[in-house]
Amino acid sequence: MRCFVIRRRLIAALALGLIPLLAGCGGGSSAPAAPTATAAPRSPGCAPANTDGQGGPYPAATSSHCTGLRQVEVDVISDPKLGGGFSPSNITISTGTTVLFVWKSGGHNLHPFQDQIQDTGYTLRRSFPTKGDYPYECQIHPGQNGIIHVV
Repeated sequence: MRCFVIRRRLIAALALGLIPLLAGCGGGSSAPAAPTATAAPRSPGCAPANTDGQGGPYPAATSSHCTGLRQVEVDVISDPKLGGGFSPSNITISTGTTVLFVWKSGGHNLHPFQDQIQDTGYTLRRSFPTKGDYPYECQIHPGQNGIIHVV
């Protein structure tokens, strides 16, 4: 199992062009496996706006364009002014994309997707099969909100 996790991280790094070749772990094919949707890193066009994690505004005024990706990660983070935030907090995705929310900071919820307060390390996956705008918020921290535009 550990070898699988290491190999998966190496594949994700390879997809980013950070390492020239995949090695180690033994066994299996000598050809590197294609990255999976769950290991997909953020693309440069899907990077959070500079305001995320710096006191808002939430959602960020500029949408991070994440179209064309099967999965996009939104981090639930600490924010020095609001007590919490989302990074990126304003994203545009294609229909059918899955958003993986990752709690990097505890003590937040994600209304209307998840109303229970969660701790660091919690994850929530939600797919968006229908076009539209999907606003969300942390009910614990007023002002901490985000929006997902599905095109």
